[in-house]
Amino acid sequence: MKFYLFRHGETDWNKESRIQGSTNTQLNSRGIQQAKGLIPLLEELDLEVIYTSDLNRAYDTGKIVADAFDIPIHKEVRLREANFGEAEGKTVDQIINDYGLELWESFRIMDLKNKEVSFPGGESRWDSVLRMRSVVKDLVAKNEYERVGISTHGGVVRNLLHSFLAEDHPPLPIPNCVTYLLEEREGSFFVEGPLK
Repeated sequence: MKFYLFRHGETDWNKESRIQGSTNTQLNSRGIQQAKGLIPLLEELDLEVIYTSDLNRAYDTGKIVADAFDIPIHKEVRLREANFGEAEGKTVDQIINDYGLELWESFRIMDLKNKEVSFPGGESRWDSVLRMRSVVKDLVAKNEYERVGISTHGGVVRNLLHSFLAEDHPPLPIPNCVTYLLEEREGSFFVEGPLK
């Protein structure tokens, strides 16, 4: 089973380097164009369905793709970005000022010893991984589709994919609308990408 995970298009908070998390922000005009730019990349993949975070920026990105291919789209709350608690809405500089550089860096570095790191009132990195994995596991168990598009968020895409990679793997780039393949083969998962 193949899962094509793509991050939503740009929002104004992306432009301002604000942490969005579970805050429900909207695509801006550039983000809409980025979402439309996914169509030529994804059209050769014969996607059968889109599962999407229920947050508008991911849902609207997924809907642009689903409408282009005339395939169903389903909202799934477990595909939301990690909840960053008190850090949501703050810029990176504000977060470093409020919580310290060490917490910010431990949150950004892909290291299993930091898997329980979180901001006050937020969920841990590992909690978001388990949430995302539960969606993938459920879809594999249902076995309804072979090629699934997943419209979601940068942090949870990076965390999920790194959970299947070697610990010393360099951080995956996750710009807006980047697409990765997560392929399930006989119970094991393999990561490819970013797709071009």
